[in-house]
Amino acid sequence: FILHDREMIFPESFDLDVVIIRNISHFKALYMAKLFESSGIPTVNPFNIILEAGDKLFATLRLSEKVPVPRWTAAFDKESAIQAMERIGYPVVIKPVFGSWGRMVSKINDLDAAEGIVEHRQWMGNPLYKVYYIQEYVEKPGRDIRSHVIGGEFVTAIYRYSDHWVTNTARGGKAIPCEDEEVKEISIKAWEAFGEGALAIDIFESDRGLLVNEVNPAMEFKNVVRVTGVDVAKKVVEYAVEVAKR
Repeated sequence: FILHDREMIFPESFDLDVVIIRNISHFKALYMAKLFESSGIPTVNPFNIILEAGDKLFATLRLSEKVPVPRWTAAFDKESAIQAMERIGYPVVIKPVFGSWGRMVSKINDLDAAEGIVEHRQWMGNPLYKVYYIQEYVEKPGRDIRSHVIGGEFVTAIYRYSDHWVTNTARGGKAIPCEDEEVKEISIKAWEAFGEGALAIDIFESDRGLLVNEVNPAMEFKNVVRVTGVDVAKKVVEYAVEVAKR
């Protein structure tokens, strides 16, 4: 059955075997997972996966152990953030450590733009904006790849085409099925960096080969189902049943 936010009060004794968390708020999902797990109820995704896969910097550390990723750097104040960008070389991409749908992701082409973006973030109230997570800008062929791996099983993948450098379907990107064995292999390796859960994986095609850009533990799949015909929700439920039986 469906349990809405407004129906949850903790601590509580829920008669549940497993919970599939579908809240798109990272922090709500994180706390829900911890509270259910503390009551002995497993969740999909579990707390540790939401924590590490949902944080772009933490996820990069994990992914780097298994798969190629874009060059990256991190800093914690204005001066070091500028130095970090110059170390990689413009253009760079700066993004929040938490977030989805391509929001607040900025391409920075030069020092003037870098100083402006960093200055604005210095005055934003959320302390997480003082964590400067910076990547190289990867030239893509007008598309990126979104794949889904659930419980270690590759489920499906799509290309996301856009004239804009941000290719998310939430930002207007066009979804086309992707059938590529190399995508399947790198997706499974990326999942193995975390070792459990249901993950969406974002992949770039580059002159260095495939690069895993991000993973998403709160995956959305409306457009994936529409263009591939794969019942991703069913796969998630089947995986949750397996988790409940452990």
